[in-house]
Amino acid sequence: MKVYRLAVDTGGTFTDFCLLGEDGELYITKEPSTPDDPSRAVLAGIDKILRERRVGFAQVGLLLHGTTVATNAILERKGARVALVTTKGFKDVIFIGRQNRPHLYNFRALKPDPPVSRDTVFEIGERITADGSVSLKPRSAEVEAIARKIKENGAESVAVCLLHAYINPAHEILLKKALERLLPHLFVTVSSELLPEFREYERTSTTVINAAVRPLIDGYIGRLEAALGSEGVGSKLYIMQSNGGVIATAQAREQSARTVLSGPAGGVLAGLRLAELTGYRNLITADMGGTSMDICLIHDGEPRFSTEGMIGGCPLRLPMLDIHTIGAGGGSIAWVDGGGALRVGPESAGAVPGPVCYGQGGTEPTVTDANLVLGRLDPAGFAGGRELQPELAVRSISEKIAVRLGLTVEQAAEGIIRVVNAGMVRAIRVVSVEKGYDPRDFTLAAFGGAGPLHAVELARELGIPRVLIPPFPGVTSAWGMLSADVRRDYSQTYVADLTAEAYAVVKSRLAQMAEQGIKDLERDGFGVEEMGFVSQVDLRYKGQSYELTLHVQGGPSGEAGVEALTEGFHRLHRRHYGYRRDGATLEVVTLRLAVTGRLPGMKTGTLPEGGASSACEGRRVYLSGAYRVVPVCARRQVGRDWAVKGPAVVSQADSTTLIWPGDRARCDRWGNIIIETGCCREG
Repeated sequence: MKVYRLAVDTGGTFTDFCLLGEDGELYITKEPSTPDDPSRAVLAGIDKILRERRVGFAQVGLLLHGTTVATNAILERKGARVALVTTKGFKDVIFIGRQNRPHLYNFRALKPDPPVSRDTVFEIGERITADGSVSLKPRSAEVEAIARKIKENGAESVAVCLLHAYINPAHEILLKKALERLLPHLFVTVSSELLPEFREYERTSTTVINAAVRPLIDGYIGRLEAALGSEGVGSKLYIMQSNGGVIATAQAREQSARTVLSGPAGGVLAGLRLAELTGYRNLITADMGGTSMDICLIHDGEPRFSTEGMIGGCPLRLPMLDIHTIGAGGGSIAWVDGGGALRVGPESAGAVPGPVCYGQGGTEPTVTDANLVLGRLDPAGFAGGRELQPELAVRSISEKIAVRLGLTVEQAAEGIIRVVNAGMVRAIRVVSVEKGYDPRDFTLAAFGGAGPLHAVELARELGIPRVLIPPFPGVTSAWGMLSADVRRDYSQTYVADLTAEAYAVVKSRLAQMAEQGIKDLERDGFGVEEMGFVSQVDLRYKGQSYELTLHVQGGPSGEAGVEALTEGFHRLHRRHYGYRRDGATLEVVTLRLAVTGRLPGMKTGTLPEGGASSACEGRRVYLSGAYRVVPVCARRQVGRDWAVKGPAVVSQADSTTLIWPGDRARCDRWGNIIIETGCCREG
C-alpha cells in the first residue's frame, strides 16, 4: 500500500492542503476557511483531496497541521476566562508590565489589556527566595479558599506563576496538584513547567496566554482527532509549533501557547527547503496570504530565532522563529482616512465576506479587488474554483476611493497597490536592515496566494537582485510543513559570570536537559539514533538588561570553551549593535536545548527535460500608468527549459506571478520560477 503524508495549513482566508506521495508526487487543494469552526474546512479539504486522488484515509501515514486557533483567540481576546494565582504582593505584575511605551512619542497610547482581569487574580502567602530556598510555605486552608473563589468567578482555566519558581518549582507543583484535585474540571498551567526562566512579567504573561488558549486548543484538537479517527486516518496528528518543529497532540493540548505562530512557521520551513534545493542560502521569505504577510530572514541556510515574541501586545517568551507579521494581504481593506490619505489595512475582509469581487456581500475594496481591476488576475479559475466578478470590484473602488480622491478607477487601484507595497517594504527592512543585514545580499522567496503578484516591485524597491517563486505559491506554507521534525525545547535560568567553572556547570546542566529530552522523545516513539540536539546559552555584557543567544559546541571545554563563546558573543554583539567591548565581563543568563526527533525524509520531485511551452495568451494589464497587452502563461506549461522576458503573467489556480518589463524569468529543475530583477548587486 502506498503511503502519503498530508499537511494542512489553516489561514485567515483559505485552508491549504498538500498531499505528498512516497515517490515525490505532490497534490494540492484549497478550501475557504471557516472561522466559526476551523475544523470544518480542515475535514472538508482532507476529504476533497483524498477523494480527488483516490487515496484512502488509511494511506495517510503522517498528518501535520498548522492552526490559527491560538493566534486568533489572543488577537480577538476570545480566549477562555482565566484565573491567575501568584505570590502575595505581586498581583499587579502582569498589569504594570514594563516601563516602555507602545509608541515612544505618543504619551496617550494605551497598552493592550492582558488576557486576564484583575478580579480573577488571587494572591497566596508563600515565598521562595532568589537562591531557591523556602522562606514561607503555602497553607492548605488558603489554597482551598482560593479554589473556592476561582470556582465562584467562573474561570475555565488557571495560571499559576509564583515568585522564583524557575529556581524551585516546589510550591507551584503543590498548587497544581491541589487545584487539579479541588477543581478537576479546570485546566491548570504552571510557569515552572512551561517557562522556567526569570523575568516575572514575561513569565506571567506567557503562562496566562497558555491558560487562555489551552481550553480552545484542547477542544479543537479533540474534535479533530475524533473526526479523523472515525474516518480511519492511519496517522497520528502532529501540530506545528512556532519554533518550526511539530509536537504530538498531547503536548499541544497542554502547552498550547507553543502553537501561536503555527501557520507562519511552515513558510519558513519552506524557505529552508528552497535554500537547500537551489543553493540560494540567503533568503528572505515573504508569505502574503489573504489576511497578513509573514516575513523571515534566512542567513547562510539558518533562520533567525527569537525568545521574545509578542502576540496581541502581550509578551510570549517561548522559542519561536523570528517572523515579522503585518496586516497586508489580498483581503486587506483600502480606505481614505480623515485627512484624505489613502490607507490599506490592517483590517481584512477575511474569508467571509471576503473581497468585493468574491460576490459574497463584501462592500469594502481590497488589494485583491485592485489587482483584478488592473488586469493582473484572471477572473476565471481563481483559488478554490471561485469565479471573480470584476464589475463589483470596479464599482467599489470607484465609489469608496476614486471619487473621494479625484482619480480614475485604474489610478485608485494602482494607488492601493503602491500603499500596501510600501508597508511590506518597511516590514522587510525590519527583519533585514534593522538586524544588520543588507537585503541586496539576499533572494526574495515570495509565496502565499498574493505574494508573487507583488514580489518584483518589493525586490526592486529594496535592491534585491533575484525573486524566487515556488511551484505552488498559494500552498507553500503547507508544503514546508511536510519537512518538519518533532521538536521539544527546554530552558533553565542560570546567572553567573562566564568562567571556566561556570562553563563546566553549563555543560553539566545541558547534559541533564538532554537526558530529559531523550526520555520525552522516546515516549513519542523515537530512538536515540533518530534524535538531534542543539545546545545554546544566553549571554550578555555584565550590567546589560538583555542578552544574545549563542550555540554551545560539543567539543571545547574549560578555558577553550569560554574563549570560543566570548569571541562568538563579541562578533554577534557587533553585528546587532555596531560595537563590541573586548575585555568586558560576560554573564551567563539562560541555558537552552532543542531536541528533535527526525521524521521520514521528504522527497522532492524534479521536472523532466524539456516540456516547456511558448504558447501564451494575451491580456490587457495596467502597468506604470497605462494598459498594455501582456502574455499570460499557464503555470502547468512552464517546464524546465522555459524562459521569458518581462512583461509577463504566469497564472495558476493557487496564485498569479507578475513579471515586470525588463525582468528575465526562467524555470529551474525543481519547478521554481527565478526572476532576475536587474538590480546591480548579486545575492
